[in-house]
Amino acid sequence: MAAPAGDSSGGDKYRSHLAGEGEKNTVWRHGAPPTYDAVNSLFEAGRTQEWAKGSLEETVQNAIKTWEMELSHKARIGDFKSVSPGRFTLSVNGGRALTGEETLAMGSYNALLASPILPATGAYDAAAETFESSHDLFRSAFPRGFAWEVVKVYSGPPVIAFKFRHWGHMEGPYKGNAPTGDKVEFYGVAVLKVDEQLRAEDVEVFYDPGELLAGLVKGPKEEYEEAAALAGRLREAATVSASGADAQPQACPFLGSGKQG
Repeated sequence: MAAPAGDSSGGDKYRSHLAGEGEKNTVWRHGAPPTYDAVNSLFEAGRTQEWAKGSLEETVQNAIKTWEMELSHKARIGDFKSVSPGRFTLSVNGGRALTGEETLAMGSYNALLASPILPATGAYDAAAETFESSHDLFRSAFPRGFAWEVVKVYSGPPVIAFKFRHWGHMEGPYKGNAPTGDKVEFYGVAVLKVDEQLRAEDVEVFYDPGELLAGLVKGPKEEYEEAAALAGRLREAATVSASGADAQPQACPFLGSGKQG
């Protein structure tokens, strides 16, 4: 099975359309193409499958990674190479199909977590998050990245059905919940309709968001917030003390001597 036309990977072995002549006019959301070294390392260390080069499974996996990259980092839908121009839609768990422009404006996390049930749980409210704030939340919770893999492909193009796995290690806070260090993962299935150039036309995703969010709200919340506030007060007090004319450096049992190790 051939790779999508116009491939310009620019060095990332899992994602196309990051660099090269085809991207010379691309407007990047953060001013430059992203790098994926950290999450690629996480992916390679934790994947359950290693697909043969050129296989249907590898092609689907890399195509979805490319689409996610474009959705997260390209500012204009016209710069996307992984979707069929003017024809792309995304629906999640049977919800309303979003256009490419709507998906780009919301961001992938808001699109995938736009559930009427979730806001009442306090775990996530897509209506209250922007593209930037949603990405900041998950970037904070998963500082090493949020890896993704194809587990099984059930059918080939033009209608590709597959099972996927998403995982990361909660080594940062999430909405005030303390990091647990645990692996957080969930599985889902998707149906992807593609054109003759393997560009996505329609994507339907089905998964249980509770599998993801339950792992992010396990850590203690109030205790974590109180400890963070206490640490902030101690830092402020140390700064005020050190700025006094006769102040002498004082060791703090919580913060140490103030020297960087």
